[in-house]
Amino acid sequence: MSRQTERSNAPIARRGWADARWLKPKSWAFSDDPDALIGQYANLKRQVPLLYLLLVIIAAASVYLTADSAPRLIVGLVSGLFVAVCTTRMVWWLWFLPDPSEISVSDAKALLRRTTLAVLPICLSYLGYAFLLDASGGPLQRAGVTICLIMTAIGCIFCLMHLPQAALLVHLTTMVPYMIYQAFVGSEIFLLIALIAAMVTTLMIRVSLNAHEDFTELITSRAELAMRRREAESLASENASLAMTDVLTGLPNRRLFLSDLQDRIARSAEAERECVVGVLDLDRFKQVNDIYGHTAGDKLLVAVGQRLRSLRSDSLLVARLGGDEFGLLIEDDETAAKAIGERVIALLNRPFQIDGHRLSVGCSIGFATFPYSGATANSVFDRADYALYDVKADRRGTFAFFTLDLETRLRTDSELEAALLGADLADELDIALQPILDLTTAKVRGVEALARWNNAQIGRVDATRFIDAGERLNLMKSITTTLFEKALASMGKLPEDVGLSFNLSTFDIGRSSTIDGLIAAIERHGVAPDRITFEITETALMREYDTAIAHIHRLQGMGISIALDDFGTGYSSLSYLSRLPIDKIKIDRSFVCKLDEPGVKKIVTAIMGLCETLDLECIAEGIETAEDCLTLESMGC
Repeated sequence: MSRQTERSNAPIARRGWADARWLKPKSWAFSDDPDALIGQYANLKRQVPLLYLLLVIIAAASVYLTADSAPRLIVGLVSGLFVAVCTTRMVWWLWFLPDPSEISVSDAKALLRRTTLAVLPICLSYLGYAFLLDASGGPLQRAGVTICLIMTAIGCIFCLMHLPQAALLVHLTTMVPYMIYQAFVGSEIFLLIALIAAMVTTLMIRVSLNAHEDFTELITSRAELAMRRREAESLASENASLAMTDVLTGLPNRRLFLSDLQDRIARSAEAERECVVGVLDLDRFKQVNDIYGHTAGDKLLVAVGQRLRSLRSDSLLVARLGGDEFGLLIEDDETAAKAIGERVIALLNRPFQIDGHRLSVGCSIGFATFPYSGATANSVFDRADYALYDVKADRRGTFAFFTLDLETRLRTDSELEAALLGADLADELDIALQPILDLTTAKVRGVEALARWNNAQIGRVDATRFIDAGERLNLMKSITTTLFEKALASMGKLPEDVGLSFNLSTFDIGRSSTIDGLIAAIERHGVAPDRITFEITETALMREYDTAIAHIHRLQGMGISIALDDFGTGYSSLSYLSRLPIDKIKIDRSFVCKLDEPGVKKIVTAIMGLCETLDLECIAEGIETAEDCLTLESMGC
């Protein structure tokens, strides 16, 4: 038998006549379930007034039936008193008892007990009144009284269906005494009527108890269903909260930020007011991860989140967008946004204590204002991100707003990206060779391949711009391998003692597929690996340090040299420099063009001394005057 069948058959077996538990006192005990008690009270508040109305009507009918035979004075006084009591009780139940939503469980239970006990005096009084009328009337009057008594008992039991204790008392205090009364003073017909009526009311008691049990089960199941619904709603609310919360920092996440951005911009558009979006990025977070590990990095993000959380208000939402990037949503004007930007930068410039280390990171922020920077949530957010990109390019640790100049540049970059996506790289990309000279002999030691791109629609494009665009569009593998193929082809026109220096982008050194392609090209062109030098920046190394180092060792194993480009403008950490597997250092052109400044000249001298100590070849790039050449030669470059 299935569980469903067992469950459906169980109530039938429990309520069968063979099961006598319904006669036991426990079956008549008041429920301890608060919902069941309140439910009983609610039903009684609707039905008890009807019960008293029934008693009044039947009392009046009884008086009418026996008006010619019963003593009028006694009947008038008794019936008047009985009707007055019933009317008072009916009014009390209708207008003076509290609504089910307002009564307490304890008060409801006490009222149910009092109602049950009130059955005794009311039923006994009515029974005595019925006996008085029965004794003073003839056969027709006695039949009328009998009918009234039986109908009263049935009506009371029916009205008290949800209070079976009271219904049982009605049965016991009316039908049982009446049956005994008829056995002694009545005829066989009236006794038979009394017996039949007693059996009917007994069956009604059984039905009443069944109905009450069904009612209790329904209330309980509703309560359980409501509880499960509340649990489900609570769980759904928790899940929704988790879905909108960053697990690490506890701040709102990107999903909630973008959703709230849509809502706030809609409100701002309706109210014709400004709304400012900020995108915040930590400046030196990558170093923390590389030096102290990702655990320390996570703890730092938690600490940053705690500081940013202290700024939240009704007009400011702070969220973690991902990685070390956070979002600021300011439902106010640019003046308020500037004040918040200053507070955030000051807050994050203060050092953090993480695992005994004093860490300083700082941040940069890009702001964009609705409706001036964009008409939609996405456009405003993208422009705030672009403003951040511009800030991090050359003035980290500050904040800036998206401007018309940036709009022009953004449109230009968009055109450039569109042209790059549709470009025939093999036809449009080219290289220029820049000589690398030995200052002591004036002999060309090598050449550096410089990238060039000439597009039919937008013309010649600066290498820095299209390389940045290629990185954003994930096209660097195609760009790098195409340029390297052209550089290797040019090697056949150069003396065999002239080497080739080739720049790898930030993304190239960390991609195995790009490194595989470069090695395959070298082998395909038959160029000796010791003639090749790959130039990388500190930024490229810091991006994916472990992977980059592994690739460097692989290239060096073939005889390829590695040069650290733009030295002095990146991290320039001596602890890193001592660990990096490099062969050459290139002094950035920003130092070479300012050799007439005493401070710069000392820095260049120190860098050359460092290279000599570490046994690294030193190359100065960007020499454009004979004076610079002579100065560097005199310094021993």
